[in-house]
Amino acid sequence: MKNILLLAILFISCAFISACLNLSDNSLATYNKQLVELKKITFPVDENMYYFSRALFQYEEDGKEFLHFENTEKNQYEIIIYDIKSQEISRRIQLHKQGPNGVPAVMGSKPLGNSHTSALFQNSLSRITFLNDKGEVIRKYPIKSSKAHFLPFLPSSDFYTPTFMKDSVLYVASLVYKPNLKKEDWRTMSLFFQLNLNSGEVDLVPLYYPSVFYKNVKNIAMGAEFSYDYNHRENRLVCSFIGYDSLMVSDDLHSIKWYDGKSRYLGIKRPNLIEASEGLQAIFKAKEEGYYNHIMYDKFRNIYYRFVEHPCKLSTEDAYSHTPKDREFSVIIFDKDLRIIGETKFPGNKYDNRMSFVGRDGLYISENNLANPEFDENKLVFACFKLEDIKGKE
Repeated sequence: MKNILLLAILFISCAFISACLNLSDNSLATYNKQLVELKKITFPVDENMYYFSRALFQYEEDGKEFLHFENTEKNQYEIIIYDIKSQEISRRIQLHKQGPNGVPAVMGSKPLGNSHTSALFQNSLSRITFLNDKGEVIRKYPIKSSKAHFLPFLPSSDFYTPTFMKDSVLYVASLVYKPNLKKEDWRTMSLFFQLNLNSGEVDLVPLYYPSVFYKNVKNIAMGAEFSYDYNHRENRLVCSFIGYDSLMVSDDLHSIKWYDGKSRYLGIKRPNLIEASEGLQAIFKAKEEGYYNHIMYDKFRNIYYRFVEHPCKLSTEDAYSHTPKDREFSVIIFDKDLRIIGETKFPGNKYDNRMSFVGRDGLYISENNLANPEFDENKLVFACFKLEDIKGKE
């Protein structure tokens, strides 16, 4: 099953949580911060590139700042590394589908730490492959586990599910598709699996879907999509489910806590699991009502950003796209203790918030939106936003 089909199936299944949760209280949130544009940067796009990538990651190497850009959307097959300061291509890593360095079916990638190594996620093959900066295969890891009855895993790493590494262990979201899921299936479905890079052993991470999946629903047609990011400074995993106000947090990859993360631009979002009988109309309605998109950790300022898609009237065309080109959105800002300190609203005809990354100077959001009057497919344009105190009304 291809990743694009998986995303379409998973897209609006909203999770969540039993009513008896102890949440942090953000009802007295002080909105004293906002995101303000600092500058724009522009990267070149040549005839062998496409202006959009799901795998877009900032990293640092030898004191310099780079952007990892997976160029596999339109029959291209390479990783492009941009120098963020010079705004030029630093190097290209050609990917091969056949031969000794063959890596077919790449659907996600991630640079690993401060090295020249990249992890490629071969989705339909359930395999993770490590490459060097010359495109040569270092090692291949098959993703199999006898403990998971819902195999195969569909490993991936993109803007909203970025794999992370800790103590020679790689942690990856367990994006799993199984038709006609029953409530008992959810009891043993972990949110993540882990790959030991030394032994190659794969195991489930003991973080499971909440009990609402197997207590309240007889037959669930789809999975539940979520986004996450990992804070290495605090050893903290923060997850954002698209259909629930609250954030799920784990400091030990075992136990969980819940924090209030409600947007002031959405109504109350609670568990809204879509059953097979409801069909596409229920998905369409849920998308129109707005939802929570990805969450990102800013290691430079020790804060978090949660992206929120606002309610809107959808056309038939937009109903099946990930982010309608004219949809307004906002970004909630959390401090290091996950208290809301601001929320900044953005227009719907300028940005594509799927193309976002955190850099030394701030939060970068793509302006490659088809509805943007200044859109140019021959450029990658990012607006960089810095955090400022609110002066008067936001």
